[in-house]
Amino acid sequence: MPFAALKQSAHLKVQCVSSLDEFKAIGFVEFERLTLLGPFFYERVITALPGAHLMLEKSYPRNLSATMNAMGCTVVVPMRGQIDSVFNGQTWSSFDLGLLRNQITFDLREPRPNTFAVIRFASDMQNRGWEETEGRLHLRRAGAADLSWLQHVIQQIFVLSSSMPHREFVLAAEALRQGLIDALDRVLAFRSDRRPGSRSFERHRYLVSRLDEFARSRPEMPLYSEALAREIGTSVRTLQLAVQEIHGASLHQHLRIRRLWCLRAQLANGSPMTSVSSAGMANGFLHMGELSRLYKATFGESPSETLLRSKGA
Repeated sequence: MPFAALKQSAHLKVQCVSSLDEFKAIGFVEFERLTLLGPFFYERVITALPGAHLMLEKSYPRNLSATMNAMGCTVVVPMRGQIDSVFNGQTWSSFDLGLLRNQITFDLREPRPNTFAVIRFASDMQNRGWEETEGRLHLRRAGAADLSWLQHVIQQIFVLSSSMPHREFVLAAEALRQGLIDALDRVLAFRSDRRPGSRSFERHRYLVSRLDEFARSRPEMPLYSEALAREIGTSVRTLQLAVQEIHGASLHQHLRIRRLWCLRAQLANGSPMTSVSSAGMANGFLHMGELSRLYKATFGESPSETLLRSKGA
C-alpha cells in the first residue's frame, strides 16, 4: 500500500521521521545498540480501533539491540512481497506473522527496508487459541490465501480511517476490529487434531445450539465472537472448537453466514435511511465487492436488489 495514498484525518496520523533522534523519541523501544546499514528514513501511519492501535511502518536498514514493550499483545504482519529480516536468530519470511506479549529483548538485523503492519492490542488476547507464551517472538506461517485476506483487511482499515467521515468511522469501528480479529484467527488460532469423546461432543453441541439460538433471537445484532463467547459463558477458543466439531467449519465461516442472514433481515426491513454499505459495515463486511459476491452466492440476488424490494413494498 503506498503511503502517499493515505491522507491525515481525524482518525489517521501520518508521520515522516527525518532523524534518528526523532525516531528514538517515539518511545516504543529502549535502544541498547543501533547501527545504520543504509540511509535513515522512517514512515508511519497510525489509526485506532476499540482496544487496539494499528500502525503501518516502513523501516530503515539497521542492526538493532533493544527492549520493546508489546503491551498486552502485539502482532506484526508483513505487508509486501519480499521481507528481509532476522529477529533473535529467526529468519522472518514474507509469510510469517510475529506474535509478542509483554516485554521482549531482541536483536534485529534488517539489511533492507521492509513494510509491516503492527497491531498493538491492550488486551493480552488469551483464550483465542493463539500462542500464549510471553517474553519471546512467535513466528506463525500463514497460507497465501489467509495472508492475502489479512493484508486486505488491514489495508481497508487504513483506507477507511483516512477517507471515511468521522461519524461513520466511529459507528464502523467495532465491526472493523472484529473483522481484523477474525482474519488474525484464521492464521494464529491453533487447530486441534484430538478426536473428541462423547462427553466433549455433547458439550460442544450444547454450546453451538446456544450460539445459534442467540443469533436467531437477535437478528438485528451484529455477531462478534468475543461478545458471543461472553454471552454463552465460554471462551472464544472453546467456541471455535465446538463449531469446528459440529458444523465442520471455522467460527469465522459460521459467523460469516450468520452475519449474511442478519444483513439480509436488515435490508429486507430497511428504513428509508438504510443503505447496503451502512448495513454491511454494521455487520462486519468491509469490502462491498466481496460482500456482493458472498451475498449473491448465498441468496441468489444482490444486496441492493433485496433493499430495493423492501423499499418498493
